Amino acid sequence: MSFAHSPPIKKIASLPIGFFISGLLHLAVLLAIVISLSKPVMDSQAGDEVPISLTLAMFAESPQEEPQPVVEPMEPPPPPEAVEPPDPPSQTPQLQEKEPEPVLEPPPPEKPRPKPRQKPKPRPVAKKVAPPRSTPAKETVTPKSQPTNPPRTVAPKATTPIPSKPVGAAAAQAKQDYLVALRRRIERKKYYPRASRRRGEEGKVIVSFVIQKNGELIDMAVARSSGIPRLDKAALETLRRISPFKPIPADLGRNRLALSIPISYNLRN
Repeated sequence: MSFAHSPPIKKIASLPIGFFISGLLHLAVLLAIVISLSKPVMDSQAGDEVPISLTLAMFAESPQEEPQPVVEPMEPPPPPEAVEPPDPPSQTPQLQEKEPEPVLEPPPPEKPRPKPRQKPKPRPVAKKVAPPRSTPAKETVTPKSQPTNPPRTVAPKATTPIPSKPVGAAAAQAKQDYLVALRRRIERKKYYPRASRRRGEEGKVIVSFVIQKNGELIDMAVARSSGIPRLDKAALETLRRISPFKPIPADLGRNRLALSIPISYNLRN
């Protein structure tokens, strides 16, 4: 428990008041001395000498009365503050113990059912085959021989043979197909210089060359010029771009072909 301390008693008298009272006392003493000194002078003028006795007690200061301190009534001490009782310790809620859950035991594994035994199939009983009865042999009667006619011979029908195409026609057709394919290849790979297009150069160049059996082009040359060297060089460049070509067909029966083909340069195409 804690008690409040009572405040100290205050003194009413203060130092300035004490000095003031002391000053008044000194002033009164000085006035008394002055008055006492002035009386013999006045008496001497009258012709009577009066002895003056001075004692130290006259100059002694009267004892100053010390002011008694005024005792103030003591204030009753304030009632002690009510001390609140400490809070009771919070009781932790007791955890209710859960009842153990029943443990489910796994069901016992089912016993495999015994497979039903298959009854053996009854074996087929072989039927007894009765042996064939022997029949008495009949007498064979040989017929009389009759005169036989000779077999007729059938003459084979005469088939008319289908006339086959002549070898020369097949070779000509194979050569024509080969040259058409070569012409398409040249048009697809034809080189037309950009400078000739920009300047509007047109013309036709006839080039000659030889195709070997494996399709390779050799002996390339300008057979007839277009009059423009740039186009002549472009025609030879076109032949170099298409080489090698397809091999020569076997129907032609040749190992090389010497050809001359025109190459046209036309801006409209």
